[in-house]
Amino acid sequence: MSQQNPYEQLGVTEDATFEEIQAAKQHVIAQLGGDRQLQDNVEAAYDAILMERLKLRQQGKIKVPDGIRFPEKLPAPAKFTSLSVPNSPSWLGDTFEQPDRSQILTTSGVYAVLGGATLVPSVANAALPTLVAFGVGFSLYFVNQKQHRFKRALLGSLMALIVGSAIAAILVNYLHLPVEQIGIQGEVFAGLVVFALLWIVSSFTK
Repeated sequence: MSQQNPYEQLGVTEDATFEEIQAAKQHVIAQLGGDRQLQDNVEAAYDAILMERLKLRQQGKIKVPDGIRFPEKLPAPAKFTSLSVPNSPSWLGDTFEQPDRSQILTTSGVYAVLGGATLVPSVANAALPTLVAFGVGFSLYFVNQKQHRFKRALLGSLMALIVGSAIAAILVNYLHLPVEQIGIQGEVFAGLVVFALLWIVSSFTK
């Protein structure tokens, strides 16, 4: 793909409209299966085309729609780096990444609020399932926002819900963790564990 010109990389002709170019970029990215390197190549090709169109516009050779935003005006995307843990298996770096500060603050704030609401007895008794549903929904939104892969976001969020519930059940019912002695009901404890896993999924998964 790197030997092709930008138009060939996106599968469009040089007289393609901006709408066609944008649609082609999204289509190609959707076909890459989450390969970050190939996605970066597609983004670079897209930016190269826009820069070329910008030069043509400055020369008065083409008219650009008002809604088009050129690369130098685009906001910097959130930067994520793969987690690097010494002697860790390769799948760890392929699955988890270090979020930027804005992302971690946002997800932490959301799940701190949900967890805090869960610890209020009157709220937990009336709306614990609703709070958990909101937690799953936020996880789905955060993960899908990063990678635009709805199925993967849905799978990760549901796995966090299932695994979190299972861990809480094991700790309380089989290992007899004395959560009720500190004033936390078993259902509330399960909700807190689920929120913790949803936070991890929302913040650190690719």
